[in-house]
Amino acid sequence: MADAMSHPHNLMVRAVLNDVAEATSFLQRHLPQEVSQALDWSTLTLREGSFVDEDLRASEADFLYDIAHRSGEEAVWIYVLLEHQSTPDRWMRLRLLKYCCRIWEMSFREYPEQRTLRAIVPLVFYQGARRWSYSRELADLFAETVRAWPGVPRFAHGLIDQSGMHPEDVQGTLKTQLMQLVMLAAAHPAVDWMGWVARLLDALASLPPSGGINYMRIFVLYILATQEPDAVQAFRDVLRQQAPAVGEDLMTYTQELVQEGEIRTEVRIIENLLREGIAWPAIERITGVNETQFQVLKQQVEAMNPNP
Repeated sequence: MADAMSHPHNLMVRAVLNDVAEATSFLQRHLPQEVSQALDWSTLTLREGSFVDEDLRASEADFLYDIAHRSGEEAVWIYVLLEHQSTPDRWMRLRLLKYCCRIWEMSFREYPEQRTLRAIVPLVFYQGARRWSYSRELADLFAETVRAWPGVPRFAHGLIDQSGMHPEDVQGTLKTQLMQLVMLAAAHPAVDWMGWVARLLDALASLPPSGGINYMRIFVLYILATQEPDAVQAFRDVLRQQAPAVGEDLMTYTQELVQEGEIRTEVRIIENLLREGIAWPAIERITGVNETQFQVLKQQVEAMNPNP
């Protein structure tokens, strides 16, 4: 649960895009038509692992998909980089090329005898507060006088820029629409998103569970983690009118988060006291928690953390 609240983007997007059917729906709508038509979408699979720099994993998440080419030639990779930053990054194309090189390096470790490089289709998924304003071509990072020189690499990435999107423009399956809408709401709280999300959540609540994932909980947690309390209350009011059952779920999740937050806070305070060298008799007088109770609280906090 701690990870859910500190990295809500990762939790939600991975829950959706780790599902191959959802990823297929999402990617088919955003890849160039000539690329999409050349791929055999029935073969799409997700590879495990991340190629993002360790210190950037709070602001970036990545997905590497394996997919066959319709010609029967060597398979293709689709590499999706989810960018959580609120503003565009001029150096994204350079960083993305570095990640693609890591994918090719992995390929050589697995297939050292390969004679050609497998194609990578790089796609940046951005949902910040400001529109993406930078070129997607790596060569544009060089001085204009040298861009045409032979040594300047040619590399460009695709872009999904949700920053200027309106709720009615969001397309895809139910879960991919919800994913995009709540991310849009997080970056643009002034957008009239509540009614759209309420209707989709109501539709989601009527579907049978799938894959052992409580998608309703994941989307509601994201809203709680990214919206101000007044907005959450207003959203609850909308849900009570449009989807009463979902509104009750929101209340339940909110209460759970408050309780879990209190437990984590108490554990953190005691850990700080222990680091300061405070003995247990003094800690017990200060907090009312003894050493045995502290171990129980720590186990509860560990149980709150979702499995990777």
